[in-house]
Amino acid sequence: MRDSSNVINNVVNNNLCIGCGVCTAVCPTDSLTIKLNSKGTFEPHLNPDDCDDNGICLKVCPFNPFPEDQIKTEDEIISQISFEKRDQIKKTKFFGHYSSLNVGYAQKHRENGSSGGIASWLLKKLMRENKVDHVIATIEENPNKGKHFKYAILSKEEDIDLSSKTKYYPIEAGDVLKLSLEKKGKYAFIGLPCTIKAIRLAQIENPKTWAHIKFTISIFCGGLKSTFFTEYLSSKLDVPHNEILSPKYRLKNVDSTAGDYSFSCIKNGETSPRILPMKQVGDMWGTGYFKPNACDFCEDYSGELADISLGDAWIPPYSNDGRGHSLIITRTSETKKIFQEGQEMEQLYLEKISEKQAALSQEGNYNHRRIGLSYRLKWAKSENKIVPPKRIKEIVFENPLKAKIFKLRQQIQQESTLIWMEERDNLGKLFETKISKTKKKLFLFTKLEHLFRKKYWIRKIKGK
Repeated sequence: MRDSSNVINNVVNNNLCIGCGVCTAVCPTDSLTIKLNSKGTFEPHLNPDDCDDNGICLKVCPFNPFPEDQIKTEDEIISQISFEKRDQIKKTKFFGHYSSLNVGYAQKHRENGSSGGIASWLLKKLMRENKVDHVIATIEENPNKGKHFKYAILSKEEDIDLSSKTKYYPIEAGDVLKLSLEKKGKYAFIGLPCTIKAIRLAQIENPKTWAHIKFTISIFCGGLKSTFFTEYLSSKLDVPHNEILSPKYRLKNVDSTAGDYSFSCIKNGETSPRILPMKQVGDMWGTGYFKPNACDFCEDYSGELADISLGDAWIPPYSNDGRGHSLIITRTSETKKIFQEGQEMEQLYLEKISEKQAALSQEGNYNHRRIGLSYRLKWAKSENKIVPPKRIKEIVFENPLKAKIFKLRQQIQQESTLIWMEERDNLGKLFETKISKTKKKLFLFTKLEHLFRKKYWIRKIKGK
């Protein structure tokens, strides 16, 4: 049942907030502020004395449980914002509408990018050709301000380099979106699917106010990580949470595979980074460590509402190359042309791929976000929990092994946060011991489920 019109009562109090901050940017009375909470994620706070309860904060929320019919899901929203002719655009159930599918890299930016360096090339091209005047992207923040990264407005082409590399860290966009309303010009925004959905909802609600955001670029998302993820990785390097400087999450090993990357950070008082190969840590996305509950009720992992979506090409032969390749989805004829020009000018190396290849590159993400969601929706309904409407339908007949895995992922997601809150001041020394029981169960049932998969044995036989 809907409880008033504000985002606090309907989203935050139902444990559905992702912390994007867009609600604070649209609030007409400035009664909402956003802060990091005790669980390491952002959430808005309301000053009820200033609130006029007009409900726009709820209308732009990507996890609004009570949206109007015309913006009920991504399918309805895309019909509100797309001006493409239907015969010029295709659609797949895996990642929505698209104009082109490619895998590739940018010749000059590949080395400094997390995958193929495509984002840096694209943002510089948009700025150089005056398609945009400013770019809203993430850069490093002074850790003395309580966080390691922030969104910023970049107005020079050379400043785009400050935003390279993926940050597995919560970053709110509210403050910088407010600032963009004052700093005139055309903007490009690069971020996660949930934040872009919120921006699209703001554009639908108030088209003139948000018309300055001309391009949206989405990064494929395997689920947001709280600040505890960075603290956890740093603890493996004997760096306490209050002494972390300059964390980096995707240091490439160009002589190995794309998945063989490392985390690094600098301990306060030192100058050289300490490096942690992620293979020593294990699967951080399959387990669901330090992930907000809202991520388990999101079915858009590719940024279906963006003009362009960029991710990692986690399929051979591209995944075998440690230098990195990007999966590139253009969703409009204009953005398709931008990439064609880059290829013609030999600034980009691009290969066309099929829908099947693109889907396989994000197979694990799809299974958890879509198949897993059908289970979680059923369980949420049985427990009378409020969740947003989804295109995915509730599962009718549960696969016992899959159900066990999805349940354990929810359990480990919650346990990891609570245990880290207990252990963060102790460098996480008892974290692995406390979570080991649930983690072992998850790995056991995951392995059993794999043994029943036909695809598993085909890949084994082929040596993949």
